[in-house]
Amino acid sequence: MAVDLLHALHENSGLYLYRVGDRLGLAPNPPEEVRLTLSRHKLALLRALEEGERVEAAALLRDPHRLAALLAHALGGEAPVVLTGYYEGPPTRYLVAVDRLTPYLAWAALPLPRRLHLAALDGRWAVDVVGGWEVALEAVVAGTRHVLLYPEDGARGWLEAARAGLALHEVSVWRPGAAPRPLLLTAA
Repeated sequence: MAVDLLHALHENSGLYLYRVGDRLGLAPNPPEEVRLTLSRHKLALLRALEEGERVEAAALLRDPHRLAALLAHALGGEAPVVLTGYYEGPPTRYLVAVDRLTPYLAWAALPLPRRLHLAALDGRWAVDVVGGWEVALEAVVAGTRHVLLYPEDGARGWLEAARAGLALHEVSVWRPGAAPRPLLLTAA
């Protein structure tokens, strides 16, 4: 689950991650539980880092461009990505090859967006990162895995709407400072 990766990075925000070829380096050496979580997401972390780059875990969480790319890679797949950026003015939409997503978002890193929405062209997943996010939701809705980083009110509103009109499954919630937890879904 992507929220497990977010939790591991947040709880070890001083950890540095670096890429050397197909090797993911970690410094200093994190606790075993963290290493296991990061190893499950090794491919995503490698794809979210440029060759030879050394990035602090906190920087991956703080930068919406880096965070969106990391989450997209964590959700996997090789389909192109539809990237919608909400900067000043009307939204901008681009079609980006998944293997070019990290360098593209690094280039697009100015200015900071109000919101970034990424979706796999094959419909398997979607990522939505809203500025000022406080909570992360990971849910399967009508066959699509969503990872949403929203302010508290936005997350609550999304859940209410999804419960009312869609087939909502496998919901996990994560808030910085707390462990991810499944959300019990009850009939309305």
